[in-house]
Amino acid sequence: MTKIYLVTEYYHPNQNTTGYLFDKLSIHLRKVYGSRLSLIVKEDQNNNDVIDSDSIIVKDLNWNKKKLFQRVFFELVISFRFFIKILKNVKKGDLVFTGTTPIFLLIVMFLAKKMIGFKWVLLVHDVFPENLVAAKVLKKNNFIYKLLKKVFDIFYAAPEKLIVIGEDMKDLIDQKTKKKNSIVIQNWIDENDIKVESKQENEILRKLNWQTEAPIFQFFGNIGRVQGVDNIVEAIKQLEETQRPKFLFMGDGAYVEQLNHAIEALNDPNIQYIGSIQQNDKSKGLNAGDIAIVTLAEGMLGLGVPSKAYFSMAANKPLLAIMDENSEVACMIKEHNLGWVVPPENPKLLMQKIVEIVEIFNENKLSSSRQILIDHYSEPVAMKKIVEVLDGISNIQ
Repeated sequence: MTKIYLVTEYYHPNQNTTGYLFDKLSIHLRKVYGSRLSLIVKEDQNNNDVIDSDSIIVKDLNWNKKKLFQRVFFELVISFRFFIKILKNVKKGDLVFTGTTPIFLLIVMFLAKKMIGFKWVLLVHDVFPENLVAAKVLKKNNFIYKLLKKVFDIFYAAPEKLIVIGEDMKDLIDQKTKKKNSIVIQNWIDENDIKVESKQENEILRKLNWQTEAPIFQFFGNIGRVQGVDNIVEAIKQLEETQRPKFLFMGDGAYVEQLNHAIEALNDPNIQYIGSIQQNDKSKGLNAGDIAIVTLAEGMLGLGVPSKAYFSMAANKPLLAIMDENSEVACMIKEHNLGWVVPPENPKLLMQKIVEIVEIFNENKLSSSRQILIDHYSEPVAMKKIVEVLDGISNIQ
């Protein structure tokens, strides 16, 4: 009997967005395929109690991952441990579903597939090594980049099917693999996981005494190198103080220290950073504002889709997307009238758009983003497509 293996480093919604997505996926696939589904997951001491008793556990490594070398070593060891578990359990003809983390998992899967002969479905959230160029870790003319690209192009071409999360990513992946075996299935969100609440109810806004202010622009999520937060800050600087609406930043990441310094320099009570928000308080963060800022830095077209856009839609927020107009989220906003799109790395245009939004905020008529999510991008829509992919690859029903 054909078995299906869900192989993932993250499996619980408390871990991160990947954990949220794979948790939803495993629950649904268990309903469809029953005991034929098995999980191969990395242990997490904080969440091991939620793993199915028949899951195959990859032992974690108690290792400081702050330095680059330590991080690379950690990824290598964990990927090798996944490799051993796959060799011990997966049989020829079985179907394996994975994501793209840890980074060396792609190498592991390529080698294991050659050795065993299973079928492989890859959910693409990261495109290596192109994303390293966007993060300014490597340059395109660099010898290491060219070598990595040749190698990883082979790895991405190995699965029977690739699931990508945007049309822009599909274009890039099809060029990369020189195949047409990818399908677009956007990140799946269960709207019931996100409560819609008024600003008067929101605990975060009440603490700031902002519950009656409008409009409030909020940035909630990773404050890292490729989120373009510096571009937002520069646009705020260009706004005259009398024109500045309220901006609320929430999250953590590599750019937090610079963000704090910039906010201190502005010395404006309308601009606030309140730190990170726990995963189980996500609804509070998503509802702490009127307009959700969603970003994708310049050079990231086709390399990622900010899942924050879909979570913000679940909270029924209009979106201000700072990204290429051809990106997945930008196209969705324009198609469904969900908000506004501004190109990245152009603080003057962003500043002008903010002024425009403030002027028309009370009279603007946008679609209900939550309803658009339910109709087009919700969990049931995505799960139906994934099951069709799995059934199409292997006769497992």
